[in-house]
Amino acid sequence: MNDVEKLIVAETEYFKPMLARADQSTLEQRERWRHETIRERQERISLEVYDLLHGQVKYGPFKGLRLDRNTWWGKLDLGSQCLGLYEKEILQLVDAIANDQYSTFIDIGAADGYYAIGMLVSGKIGKTICFEQTEQGREVIAANWRKNGSAGALTILGAANQQSLATLTPQDLRNALVLIDIEGFEFELLTAEVLELLQTATVVIEVHHWVEAFLAKYETLLTEASRFFTIEAIERVERETSHLAELRDFTDDNRLLLTSERRPGLMRFLKFTPKNR
Repeated sequence: MNDVEKLIVAETEYFKPMLARADQSTLEQRERWRHETIRERQERISLEVYDLLHGQVKYGPFKGLRLDRNTWWGKLDLGSQCLGLYEKEILQLVDAIANDQYSTFIDIGAADGYYAIGMLVSGKIGKTICFEQTEQGREVIAANWRKNGSAGALTILGAANQQSLATLTPQDLRNALVLIDIEGFEFELLTAEVLELLQTATVVIEVHHWVEAFLAKYETLLTEASRFFTIEAIERVERETSHLAELRDFTDDNRLLLTSERRPGLMRFLKFTPKNR
C-alpha cells in the first residue's frame, strides 16, 4: 500500500463516525432538534454521552465510578462527569492527591454524591462524611454508594450548620479534606467559630458571587479565614474536548454545550490550607 492509499484509509476511518451520525438521524429528529431550548439540547447530549459510556466515568480520578441516570440534581452534567470534564479544577486537585493523604473527605452540599462516592471508589480517601440537606439527595447518595459496591466508609448527615459540624470528632477533622458547595450559603456557614472548628482540615470552597452584599460578605470570609488558613485561588482549567474520540462526531456547538456548567461567570474556587497543622 502506497502513501496515498494509506492516507485514504486513515481519512476514511477519521470521517466514519461523522458520516454515520449524519445517516442515523431522521428528518423528524432534525426538525425536532431545531426547536429545542438550550437546556433541552444539553440534557439530550449529556444523556447520549452517558448512555454511550454505559453510565460509567471513563476518564479522570473517578474512573470506574458508576452514575445513576435518574439523578435528581445533575442530569445535565452526567455526560461531562462520565468524560472527566465536570469541574475540572476540582478533579485536577483530586488527581494530585496521594492515596490516604487525607484521613477523611467531608462533602458539604453533597448533591448526588459524585465527589463523596468518587473519592471512595478511587481509593484516594477511605472515609467520607456527607452533609446534604434534602431527604431525596440523601437517599440518592445512599443508592449510588450501593451501586458502586459500598466502597469505603460512608456517613450521610443532614444540613450543615455550626451545630451539626460540631458533632464531628477531632479525628474526623484532623487532616481532612473538606469540599463546600452550598450555592451561596457558604457566607452564613463559615462563621469565625466554624472556621476555627475546621482549622486542622484543608478546605476547598466554591464561591457564589450572586448573593446579596457579596463583596462585604466575601471580605469578611477572607479576613476571618486568614486567621487559620493560607488562602489560594484555584486557577481556571479549560475543558478541552478535541482529544476525545467519543465526541468526534459531535457538532462544535454540542461539544461546547456538553462542557458548559451553566454558570453566570467564571467561578472562583478557593483552597484553605491550615497554618498550624
